[in-house]
Amino acid sequence: MHIVVDSEAMSPSACKNLPLEITEAIILPLLPPKSLARFKSVSKTWNSLISSPHFIKTHFLQTHHTTQLIALSTTGSLYSIDITETLLYLDRDDIPATAKELRIRSPPLRWKEILGSCNGLLLAKDENDTMFVMNPMTQDLWEVPLCPFAPVYEEYEEVYVRYGFGYDLSADDYKIVSISFWNPYSYHDSKETFVCVYSLRNNSWRKLPDCNYYEHDYTVVDDVINGAVINQSLHWLTRQFEIVGFNLASEEFKQMKFPVLVGFYRGLFTSMVDVGGKLGVFMRSEEAGFECCVMEEYGVAESWTKVRIHGFEEEDRVWPVCLLQGRNREIVFQETEGGVVVYNIDERRRRHVRIVGGPGGNVNVFPGTFVESLESPKRFMIAS
Repeated sequence: MHIVVDSEAMSPSACKNLPLEITEAIILPLLPPKSLARFKSVSKTWNSLISSPHFIKTHFLQTHHTTQLIALSTTGSLYSIDITETLLYLDRDDIPATAKELRIRSPPLRWKEILGSCNGLLLAKDENDTMFVMNPMTQDLWEVPLCPFAPVYEEYEEVYVRYGFGYDLSADDYKIVSISFWNPYSYHDSKETFVCVYSLRNNSWRKLPDCNYYEHDYTVVDDVINGAVINQSLHWLTRQFEIVGFNLASEEFKQMKFPVLVGFYRGLFTSMVDVGGKLGVFMRSEEAGFECCVMEEYGVAESWTKVRIHGFEEEDRVWPVCLLQGRNREIVFQETEGGVVVYNIDERRRRHVRIVGGPGGNVNVFPGTFVESLESPKRFMIAS
């Protein structure tokens, strides 16, 4: 028997009149995270139940998640965009998608950059460069302390920092990985690459021991800001146009072969993306145009497949964001001007997405997806 619960009509007072056993076992697990966050105020019992790690995990596994994009407006506001709505308009070239603001009520913050998304948690920086892990559905917010090991910016000597954010299943812990290094074209003498890991469970940073990072040139390329999470590993492209993966459990690096000859693609724009749970590398060149290479079997160099992307001009500057849910032959792209495009590989057709209810003007879309959940960064804090 399939039970449908109208989350809008189901108020806390209505649930309170139902037997507790029915509410806990049947009603609450079917409600969306935003409604459950409101229901915490009904009683201490409900608050304890909804906040428990077991309920949070069970609810996440049982919930049907829709593909949502995360966008940052020019005014520093965060929005989620329901990109699955585009499936209702397959015959149109101008397709609408609804945007909803993800506002943290207290304290009010203006956001500068989205750094990661995992299981309903967002990693982002505000206008003061303070980093936070948050769940906008439950209003949980956690400030990440500054890393004490990373190099500090000095005048005329720029420091590059690249981030990754993911979940370590073996330790039940969310981790932030920062890779920082001096601008290789600056006058700074140090060639060291600083690799640091922040544990949300322990609320602390650690600098990984020197493993000859510079010798292997794990310095990530400028265009790749955030690591793509595949197979519980973060991935970046290096300056040698190799793929380096960082396993969140073992905290070790692993190099993987690039899908094409290095010399052919040297100096080209590239980006990495999650292609339906598989590692994807998006590239372009004057010779081949736009292409997307997908590693069909993780870690197996011989499993790379290549798809030619048509319909974009040579001067177009676009980034892949994700696959359209339920349509593994349609890719969502972000344009430089702030537009969003859905591209169909088989039909060689691009359709523009018209964002409804969101901010006016351009938006910056994070390369990845967002799902609603009850996950809280505060459940990992160890009592001091």
